[in-house]
Amino acid sequence: MLLKKIPAMAAIFMLVAGTLCPARIVAAPPALDEAMVKNVLLGWFAGTNDHKPVAQLLPYLADDVQMYYPDNPKPFTGKQAFSAWYADALVRYFDETHKLESIDIKIEGRKAKVTLVVRWERRVWSPGEAQSRYEAYLSHQRVELEKSATDGRVLITKKIVDAFEKTAPLYQPES
Repeated sequence: MLLKKIPAMAAIFMLVAGTLCPARIVAAPPALDEAMVKNVLLGWFAGTNDHKPVAQLLPYLADDVQMYYPDNPKPFTGKQAFSAWYADALVRYFDETHKLESIDIKIEGRKAKVTLVVRWERRVWSPGEAQSRYEAYLSHQRVELEKSATDGRVLITKKIVDAFEKTAPLYQPES
């Protein structure tokens, strides 16, 4: 009977002595799963639809995020570069809607590779034009995400827009 109590007594002694911390006795954080990936992407696109302040979008991104767009000759890297790009996008594009048309998620440990098609409809204006115009595209994208080992957040590490395919609008707002 005494032998069965020794491990419990040892644990109590270690707790009192400060060598065993209850915070260290926690279950491993949940593994990356499809629901986590979808939640990040849906939050991201909802934020861009609503033209949230850049400070509310940056938490979705890894510090060294890489973004590639067909209309930019060079990709940009990092949150500061995203912030500059986003400021320009807010001026050029408005009445935007991003809707996920299809999503294919492949999880490899703490990383996910996602292929998606996003219906992107927007009103666009170029400085000097008399009026804006409404356009609709299917945006073919690849997104890579990673679950942080330190805090468990799922972050976008790379976003590649491969192509914009012109399509008929579905969500055009009233003029």
